[in-house]
Amino acid sequence: MSVILRLKDFTFSYPEAVAPVLNRLNLEVETGRCYCLTGPTGSGKTTLALALKGLLSDGSYDGKIDMPGQTDGNSMAVGMVLQDPEVQLLTSTVGAEVAFGLENLCVSPAEMPQRVTAALQAVGLHKPLDYPVDKLSMGQKYRLLIAALLVMEPQLLILDEPGAQLDPDGLELLRNSLRHLKDSGVAILLCEHRPDELLAEIDIFWQLDNVGSLQQGRYQKDTAASTIQPPEPVCEAGEVLLQVENLAFLGVDDQPVWTDVSFSVGRGSRYALTGLNGTGKTTLLRCVAGFLSPQQGQVRILGDAPDASRLRGRLGCLFQNPQKQIFETTVRAEIAFPLKRFGLKTPEIESRVAEALAACAIGHLADQSPHKLSYGQKHLVALASVLAPRPELLLLDDPLAGLDDFHSLAVMELLIHYNRQHGTTLLWTSHDPEAWSGWADQVLHLERGRLVAR
Repeated sequence: MSVILRLKDFTFSYPEAVAPVLNRLNLEVETGRCYCLTGPTGSGKTTLALALKGLLSDGSYDGKIDMPGQTDGNSMAVGMVLQDPEVQLLTSTVGAEVAFGLENLCVSPAEMPQRVTAALQAVGLHKPLDYPVDKLSMGQKYRLLIAALLVMEPQLLILDEPGAQLDPDGLELLRNSLRHLKDSGVAILLCEHRPDELLAEIDIFWQLDNVGSLQQGRYQKDTAASTIQPPEPVCEAGEVLLQVENLAFLGVDDQPVWTDVSFSVGRGSRYALTGLNGTGKTTLLRCVAGFLSPQQGQVRILGDAPDASRLRGRLGCLFQNPQKQIFETTVRAEIAFPLKRFGLKTPEIESRVAEALAACAIGHLADQSPHKLSYGQKHLVALASVLAPRPELLLLDDPLAGLDDFHSLAVMELLIHYNRQHGTTLLWTSHDPEAWSGWADQVLHLERGRLVAR
């Protein structure tokens, strides 16, 4: 084994930050080894990964990054998949995305099809090469980007929160890929809150704390979530708030995503919608909210068909990608925005904003720009903005993405609090069928185009 990357007393501070996010870090990366970087939400894991890739621009740093294993001019010696895959995709089709890097490396066109196909198979993305990228689920997009890097044979592969996007099948395939990469001398860095499924391939753990210091040690699983008992189920749900009847949706080439989907959700109940990557969870949630029109069947929500003007303030939606619903200049203004649209008076707005900030434990971020926060922190800001209006029905698409165990537990307890205190009816999605299912009154599972009640 040889050292391909070394940090010496590396310190980084963002503009106008009170304290550095990374503080005098020292580490070495060797070929053929897998490293796992853990730490609380917002501790700087992504910042460190960006530094290793050479993508930090704004801010100031001290110390040194040595890359003795990188040849001059080989910008792809370090490959990185960002936590939000949508900001990294470049082309319109699956095949073109994987082949893009090969084109930049001047690989012969005759070699490309075999290498592209092999990379897609390695990550379990079984789609035609002309399949549209925008029709992939978030987890499938993450797999696609891994394939796009594997095909270029990087010396160091950095994956930011693969567990936040990949289902159990995807993590198993990733584990196999990590084993083969290590055997071929590739170094791997995982930035991961929940590395349990990948432990067999991880050689060294690094832990970042909330003051930017790095410690090396063994992984210690946060057992808080497993020791706290899920809430008691709702014995009798109230009136039906959501009725879905015989829904069907067609995807690419008019192939059904799912068919004959029927279920009802009563007031005050809690439902979980589970399924592997690409089974259509997000699509179903968008149909329920009225963002997409199904090819068959009907949705009645709060007494009638979905309509934005009628449901304003009564229906809340948390998107899977928080970037798509954050646009204000401060966290405080972001949470206040929907309350102002609903015509609430200033004292009530201030009270609701303060409540949401405290509930999501982001009061210390109130005057910061939400666009400069970590992915997990953005998710908390988006959640606070949809909780503040106290909707009657709340649809949450993967509400725990990018959160560590502590914040995940806090979010689930918060949702249960709103469910009990304000009567908010909950429907959330998860790509892990076993995670947090005990907190729902009923689990709806999408599998092979059908909905199965568990």
